[in-house]
Amino acid sequence: MGLLDRTDLVASYYTLTGAHLTLPPRHPLAARAEAAAAAGFTGLALAPAEAAAGVTAVRAAAGGLAVPELEPLKGWDSGGRGDEEAVFALADAFGSRQVTTIQLVDDLPADLLAERFAGLCERAAAHGLGVGFEPRANSPVSTPARAAALVRASGAANAGIVLDAYHLHRAGVTLADLAPVADLVVSLQLNDMLAEPRPDPAEDALEFRLVPGEGAIDLPGWLAGLAGLGIDVPIAVEALSREHNARPLAEAAARAAEGARRALAAARELAAHQPDRPTGHSAR
Repeated sequence: MGLLDRTDLVASYYTLTGAHLTLPPRHPLAARAEAAAAAGFTGLALAPAEAAAGVTAVRAAAGGLAVPELEPLKGWDSGGRGDEEAVFALADAFGSRQVTTIQLVDDLPADLLAERFAGLCERAAAHGLGVGFEPRANSPVSTPARAAALVRASGAANAGIVLDAYHLHRAGVTLADLAPVADLVVSLQLNDMLAEPRPDPAEDALEFRLVPGEGAIDLPGWLAGLAGLGIDVPIAVEALSREHNARPLAEAAARAAEGARRALAAARELAAHQPDRPTGHSAR
C-alpha cells in the first residue's frame, strides 16, 4: 500500500476535543470515539491526560477503536519525565505504536538535548513505542532538518520525524528540503492554514489550523510530492480552529475525515497524470 492509497486515517487528539488546546475536552471520550468510527477513522489518538480516568475506563470508552498514537508528550527536554507514566500506561493498554513529542525548552546545548531525547526513546522502547518528534513553526526545532539532526544525534533506532502540514508550510519547508530526511519520517498530520497568517503566531497555530481542504495549502500536490520521495507512513488529521471546535461533534469528525480523503483522492489523480511532477512547494 502506498501513501496515496491509505485509508487507515487516525483522528488526532485535538481534532475532536471541541475545545481550545489549553482547555479540557468539551466532548467525552466515548462520544469522540463513536464519532470518529462513524466518520470512517480507523484509529484515535489519545492524550496523556486521558489516563487519569484509569486505563480500564479508557479502554471501555474507546469502544474497540484502535489507539495507534499518543500525543503530545512534553517534559523530557527539561530533564523530567513529564507525562511518561500516563503515556506508557496507555501504550501498554492499547498496544500503541507511536508517541508524538515536541520540544519546549529553548537554548539547550545540542549534546544535552540529544542525551535527554535518547533517554526518552529508550524508555519508550521498553513499551514497544516509537517516538515521533514534531518540528513546529516558531519553536526551538522548527524544521525537519533540525529534527533529523536531533534524531540522528540521539542514536535512537525507534525515533523519527512527524510532518505536520501546517507547521511545515508556515515554516516554508519545501519538498526539496524534505528529500534528505525522507527516511526518518514516521507519520503525517494533515491540516490546512489561512493564506495570510494571523499577527499572533500562537493564535494562528492554535485557533486557525484548519481542516484539510479548507485553507491555502496545496495538499494534493504536497502529498503527491511526499509519495514521490518514497514516504509511506500512517496519516492523522489534526485540526485546531475556532470554527472546527464549535461544530457539532459528528459534523467535525465527518468534515475532518472527508477533507483528508478528498486530498488523498486528488493527490492520486495528480500523481497518475503527472508522474514526473517536480518536488517543490506550492500553495493554492
